[in-house]
Amino acid sequence: MADQGVVKTTVTWAANLTEKAMGVPLGAARTIRDEAFRAASAGVDWAEGINQASFRVAREMLQRMDKLSRDAVDGLESAAGAASRSIRGSGEGEAVAAGTKDSSQASQVVAA
Repeated sequence: MADQGVVKTTVTWAANLTEKAMGVPLGAARTIRDEAFRAASAGVDWAEGINQASFRVAREMLQRMDKLSRDAVDGLESAAGAASRSIRGSGEGEAVAAGTKDSSQASQVVAA
């Protein structure tokens, strides 16, 4: 009976030692997996941040181009209006001058 106690104790001790020995590489594998996940997650977060930043830059550039084109169209509209008023004004001035010329010629005709 004493032998069975020693054998049983030795087998139990060996089983416990094997279980603990297997826990070391499994624990290391678990730690490696956790760290790899954190690194991959940080990489995805970094890529997402870069992506968002590039969209913010693109949106800002689009807004600036929109403002520039709006200002250009407003400037063209203002220039076209000024040109139209200038042409209209010179035409009215010529009509007044022509009307004055016609009335002076008419008065010369009447006087003759």
